[in-house]
Amino acid sequence: MKASWLLLFLTLVLPLPVAAQQQGSVDSRCTNGNEVACIDWENGVAIAIGSGAPASWANTAAQKNLSARRAAKLDAARNLLELIKGVNLTTSTTMRQAMIENDQVQSQVEGRLHSLRPVGQPKYFSDGSVQVRMEASLYQVVPDNLYIENGAVEPREIPPPDGGMVRGGSSAGGVNPDQVYSGLIIDARGTGVTPALSPKVYDPEGREVYGSAYVSREFAVSQGMAGYVKDMERARNADRVQGNPAVVKAVRSDGNNNADLVISQADADALRAAAQKQTFLREARVMIVLD
Repeated sequence: MKASWLLLFLTLVLPLPVAAQQQGSVDSRCTNGNEVACIDWENGVAIAIGSGAPASWANTAAQKNLSARRAAKLDAARNLLELIKGVNLTTSTTMRQAMIENDQVQSQVEGRLHSLRPVGQPKYFSDGSVQVRMEASLYQVVPDNLYIENGAVEPREIPPPDGGMVRGGSSAGGVNPDQVYSGLIIDARGTGVTPALSPKVYDPEGREVYGSAYVSREFAVSQGMAGYVKDMERARNADRVQGNPAVVKAVRSDGNNNADLVISQADADALRAAAQKQTFLREARVMIVLD
């Protein structure tokens, strides 16, 4: 009994190790991740924290701080790398698979991560250890040829609906091809969809409505193919679609990684018709709402 009280006392009064101090969410903006790394899919940013202890050769306070910061930065870069390996490129390919298939891909990503600078001020702990935070744009760290089909600057044109008509009556989401929209919101709640760098949207017949081949490379590289959030209101207020976005409901997710979406035929035809006159799809002004 005395031993139990002693253990409780030590747990309360002694400083926690760095690993324990890191528990909890890395950033409230993140859609998924763990206690040391996560992804803000709304903005396509990977975020990680790293911890480091002073080197054994360090004698002065300055040497200890410097060596601990360097170790923390390397740890954060490793955490970012592990996080990015789990990212879906498409519904059939992950970054991990791309790195296994091509050593150059891993070298490129590692080189870009290790050139990053920590964000904000380091945190110093009483045991001499240091914690740093690093952030990286997924679209700058991941080689764009892995998630953009269209190597040319000019994208392909989205074909119009068959016969130029919207089948099945008006769009189920209320999309009016004659109305001007600032972007597209796809309500994918309940479909089990997972974020990806290059998602595609299909109609029920399996024909592509939206994908990287139809998006300007400039926009795909700078902001990604789509942003992901878990709240409809947050989606409406997102910079990339803010104003008057069209809203459609996804019927289901598709593909091995459940990263692609299927929408109704009426919605697909309405979006194809709107794309003949408007540029919001070409400019990747798309938000996807997750569970």
